[in-house]
Amino acid sequence: MKTPIVSLVAAGLFLGLTMAQADEKTVSEKASEMWDQTKETAKEVGSAVADKTRETVSRIEDAIDKPDDDARKVEVQLNDSGAQMPKTLPPGKTAFVVKNTGKQKHNFEIKGGSLEKSFWFNLDPDQTKTMQVNLEPGTYEAVCTIDGHAGKEGTTQLTVK
Repeated sequence: MKTPIVSLVAAGLFLGLTMAQADEKTVSEKASEMWDQTKETAKEVGSAVADKTRETVSRIEDAIDKPDDDARKVEVQLNDSGAQMPKTLPPGKTAFVVKNTGKQKHNFEIKGGSLEKSFWFNLDPDQTKTMQVNLEPGTYEAVCTIDGHAGKEGTTQLTVK
């Protein structure tokens, strides 16, 4: 009678240990699962960051394209031979409404005077963008800085007084 009970207990222990080992994962399997979870989390976080970035860029572009009501509007036309714009302006809040009437991509950069840094943006053919700056008295330069355009199109001097 003792032998069958011992055999049953031994069989139960063996079966229990075998089942427990089948449920346990190797370190490699656990690492692989963690890696998959990390990749999925990184993908979700990256997607959320990209969405917020697109949202922020859109708000900034909207703000740039809608200057303050009290800003003086100055029309600027860019074409394949340069920029057509006023050579002198009074100081104050100024919104440059820049249209690319050329056949090539151009950009508009204004620097100098009281500006701590230059302002610029790219424009495809027939595209219009607005840039607002506060101009103090001084001398400024407007130029297209796309490779190969700088010397060809020249620099437009702007005097603010």
